[in-house]
Amino acid sequence: MNKVSHHLEGVKLYSFVPIKAPNYKVYIVENVLVIPNTRVLSLLPKVAKYFKYPLEANLKLRIKSSKLVKISPEKLSYLVHLLADTLVPLYLSKYDSPSQALIAFIEGTKEGSIIIHCVALVTKRDVKSLSRKPTLFIAVARGGEKHLDLAQVNNYYKMVWLYLTQVLKVNKNIEIPYIPIRTYTMLITFENKDDDKYVEVSIPEFHESIRVKIPIHPPSWTLDDLPEKLKEDLETIVVKPILTGALYAPHGILITGPPGVGKSVTAEVIASALRLKIIELRPSLYRSMWYGLTEKILENVLRAIKTYRNSLVLLDDADFLVGRHMSIHETHVSEITILLRYLQEQPRPLTVLTTNAPELLDPALIRPGRIDAVVIMGYPDKQFRKQIALRSASRYGIQLPDELLDTIANMTRWFSNAEIDALIRLAASKGEGKITEEALLWARSRFNINEKMRASIQNQLRWFGEQFQGITIKYVPNENEVI
Repeated sequence: MNKVSHHLEGVKLYSFVPIKAPNYKVYIVENVLVIPNTRVLSLLPKVAKYFKYPLEANLKLRIKSSKLVKISPEKLSYLVHLLADTLVPLYLSKYDSPSQALIAFIEGTKEGSIIIHCVALVTKRDVKSLSRKPTLFIAVARGGEKHLDLAQVNNYYKMVWLYLTQVLKVNKNIEIPYIPIRTYTMLITFENKDDDKYVEVSIPEFHESIRVKIPIHPPSWTLDDLPEKLKEDLETIVVKPILTGALYAPHGILITGPPGVGKSVTAEVIASALRLKIIELRPSLYRSMWYGLTEKILENVLRAIKTYRNSLVLLDDADFLVGRHMSIHETHVSEITILLRYLQEQPRPLTVLTTNAPELLDPALIRPGRIDAVVIMGYPDKQFRKQIALRSASRYGIQLPDELLDTIANMTRWFSNAEIDALIRLAASKGEGKITEEALLWARSRFNINEKMRASIQNQLRWFGEQFQGITIKYVPNENEVI
């Protein structure tokens, strides 16, 4: 590689011919003294996988690394050198010979301005036609994340191109009359690992990129929010084996029960006990009206989720995973098949499903290896109803006298957890922030509860627990415990 350098007012200009792509020439403009380092070198494979095939859309690559967020501009600028020296010339020669590539490391400020630290132009050795060549733009961007986005790419591109051409004109006497057409853009940004709020996936589709965001949130509930028996069983069967890294630890859990009994809360409790964040996968986030796109998005999302080892995947209200024999839509069948395959794969994050109707689920879904334990939850017993009332009052900053706990427990027979919570809020509203017996009686009169129907549902849950073939964790109080 022949390298020539020039200096102009603190700016350094390199030009060289890549050894593995001798038909190309690279111009690099440094605004800082670039420092080669292994930390940035380790980034190259993460970027390289996107250049194994022709680009078909704009891409945003978010690299999660607390260290790279804080690394000096001198060291991070080394990525521009690495891309310009090997990866980009080889990509252009193989997939996009008519084009050239503009690579830049830019840093945003809180005020919205941009600092250009290092720029590279990879082009054919004929420099007279630079303005006429379609140009791939690769922006390594850091800082000022509110301003560094694909929507602002055209502004970055113009700024970087004008900066580069000004240096080339002064140092090389190269006249570049206008800005070339930009083809695709790859925007590489950096985030702290601890700042995950979404699993973000970009799916190339024709000349656009579909962006899907799956929310990540910390759990809000703890083991103390569960009845004692359920808490003990979960600790023994789920929590302790996973925390100790036991090979027999479960990988999938199904939580079933009627609406409002705390299925989602229990999933959050498991995440809290395991010190995991929750990735909530909802069909509305990945389904598409276009043929074949739902499956494509779902596969990409699941592939991304597998890399989040410090998370629990929650498929809440998974009743949409009905048996394939009951589904009449080809896309729905494919969706179930993809999820079944994902649940079979290892390693993957712990996956928890909740459902009101386990009998509707595809039988293949709840076999061991995919779902290793089933948690069956019924309506709360008298003692747990007191606990729910106390927790609800504490959560809303409401004073609840101890002498009213028996009153609440007696008037909430066959209530769900969510209904007890609603009763406390309603009574507090009536009592203007205080709970009295009069306010409780008024609030109770607003609820219609069919006790016979709920007793029947409790019996059905008990029957399901007896019929299910596999590991079960049951909290289904008997009728005498409820009343």
